[in-house]
Amino acid sequence: MKSLKIIKPNNDTLVAQLASLYLTFKGVLPKEIVEFDLSTLNFICPLLVLPLAAYIDETRSKTIGTEKHQSYLSTIKFPDGIDTVNSFQQQIQLDKNFVPISVLRKDSGTDREKLETQFIMMINKILGSIQGAQSSIYHPITELVTNIFDHSNQDKGYLFGQYYPTKKFLDICIVDCGRGLSKVYKEEKGLNYSDEESIEEVMRGNSTKPGKERGYGVRTSKRVVCEALGGEFILISGNTALISNKKRERMVSLPNFYWQGVVASYRIPQPSGPIDIYPYLE
Repeated sequence: MKSLKIIKPNNDTLVAQLASLYLTFKGVLPKEIVEFDLSTLNFICPLLVLPLAAYIDETRSKTIGTEKHQSYLSTIKFPDGIDTVNSFQQQIQLDKNFVPISVLRKDSGTDREKLETQFIMMINKILGSIQGAQSSIYHPITELVTNIFDHSNQDKGYLFGQYYPTKKFLDICIVDCGRGLSKVYKEEKGLNYSDEESIEEVMRGNSTKPGKERGYGVRTSKRVVCEALGGEFILISGNTALISNKKRERMVSLPNFYWQGVVASYRIPQPSGPIDIYPYLE
């Protein structure tokens, strides 16, 4: 079994976390069973730890070197996560600054919806009762989770959120290990798009569903995060990542890397005043 030492991020930015994720999975074959060594990490961040948890769940890969972070990893339920409302409610009483790794199952129906609601309620509790905060948090999470079950052909998805009170920002990550965007366009619409082209099409609002239906969910989620909330947004599928903030957007190629599915991660600063997301909805 190949052992992979996780490269610690150079700083706490989302881009640095993306670089760490890339270097960790660079050269790993799809569904390859590996051993992840966490011994060099100084801190745990959603964009790194949630894809690890999802990959471990999908492949039954292993971890070593967790001693330094064992208490925190156990608290956030890494790598298995929780998938019931009762477990979630018990867990969030332990620490108000994070939302534990949550596994959403397609066939759970009402239970999954309740778990999503608990996740959002906990984030609202963290951020406070600022006007418009609830809808601004609700929209990206529900839209991105809906995309998992509409397009991934997987029966589960993964969520994790962490609030950093001294730095006053919230990081959220949503992951699936399904088909990935380019394969969805191929299988649903007969279009041979590269990973980069697929992300571009999603951001234009061109749905992956058959027919002429528009698909604004991911695009509006990014706009809410970056424009309404002044945050940052990263979307990964296959060997490409989109990195966005209010001022700049760029596509980044990830050579010798392939995420089978989609990773969406975003950071939002703690709101200081009323938020209006409606100008950014389509």
